[in-house]
Parts: sequence; structure tokens; C-alpha cells
Amino acid sequence: MTAAEFEDLLTRLDALVTDFEHHPDPAVSARALEMIHHVDAVHREGLGRIVALISARDPKLIEEATRDPIVRILLALYDLEPGGGRERGAFIPLADLEASALLARARRGDPS
Repeated sequence: MTAAEFEDLLTRLDALVTDFEHHPDPAVSARALEMIHHVDAVHREGLGRIVALISARDPKLIEEATRDPIVRILLALYDLEPGGGRERGAFIPLADLEASALLARARRGDPS
């Protein structure tokens, strides 16, 4: 996969998330956003542990890996890239996702 194809995939993913955020059925919206939240948490935790392990053994290896644009984007999406600066804001931060899920639950009358 090229970097451009990866960017296109992320753009499509963003569009799908937006579609679910604005889905007319609040239950569908809430369930989809909950699923995204859980997938994000699984990936964030796993990638974070991988980056921590590699960084502890050879910090230069992570810097070398981020020369690959796909790796750099992936780490940036999870706030794991060296230097900590976000390269792009395409991915939904967990706080924003949680707020969207709460709004969707409130629309359907579910207080949890």
C-alpha cells in the first residue's frame, strides 16, 4: 500500500465515522461510536506498548521507522510519534469520540 492509498483509506474511514455520528437512529450511532472507541483503545494500548518496548531498547529504531510515511501517520494518529507533535488531525481523539457517544446516547434517552 502506498502512502497515498493509506491517506485515502483514512479519509474514507473519517467519512464513515462522520456518517455514523450523524446517523438518524441514535442507537445505531451510539453503538457504532462505542465500537470505534473500543477498537481505538485496543490499538492504542497495543501500539503504545510496542513503541515503549522498542524505545526502551533502541530509541533510534522508532525514529528510523517513522521515516516510512505510513508508520509515521499511524503513530501520529495514536500520539505515539517521536517528539509528540501531531502531524495530522484526521483521527478522532478519544475525548471527542466519548463526547459524541454521550450525545448519541442522550438523543435516544439512554443516560449511561
